[in-house]
Amino acid sequence: MKPCRKCGVIERNKRGDCKPCKKMWCMANPEKVKATTKAWRIANPEKRKAITRAWYIANPEKVKARSRAWHIANPAKAKASSRAWYMANPEKAKAAVKAWRIAYPEKGRIYEQNRRARKLFNGGTLSKDLSERLFKQQKGKCACCYEPLGNNFHLDHIMPLSLGGKNEDWNIQLLRTGCNLKKNAKHPITYMQEKGFLL
Repeated sequence: MKPCRKCGVIERNKRGDCKPCKKMWCMANPEKVKATTKAWRIANPEKRKAITRAWYIANPEKVKARSRAWHIANPAKAKASSRAWYMANPEKAKAAVKAWRIAYPEKGRIYEQNRRARKLFNGGTLSKDLSERLFKQQKGKCACCYEPLGNNFHLDHIMPLSLGGKNEDWNIQLLRTGCNLKKNAKHPITYMQEKGFLL
């Protein structure tokens, strides 16, 4: 391969152009580069999609970081975009939510309680690691019947949201599914009296 007549470097791109000279020209003519790139993208949508897809697959961490940065910088747009996608793809959305809940059961429980509190305007947000902390504090046992919690335990508001209880860490206990369904929205004292623990 012959060296470049202008710079003397033997470094070519796929088309055979001298890389350093091409780079210098692009830096000197940004508007022309922009226009050419735009025209190529319009003329080759399928190639552009394939190249973009290949880059996304090859650079997952960069994609994640870019996406996170954009979401932080544009919260309103991100929310609108997510809502539009959910409306256009209800089946995919359901499958994605189901998969997320299976993969992250602890986060799912916290999210559900926070959503209920927002709906009832009770205020407060639960800590992300709350269920893990409570599981250790309660030694893996139900706060009502003292049986092992298992994997399908519920986060229960000690004072129910419907009775004015707050959606805050101090108002949460872990109960077995059966105990929580029996307690439902009862006052904690009433429920424990029914179980024979209090007079």
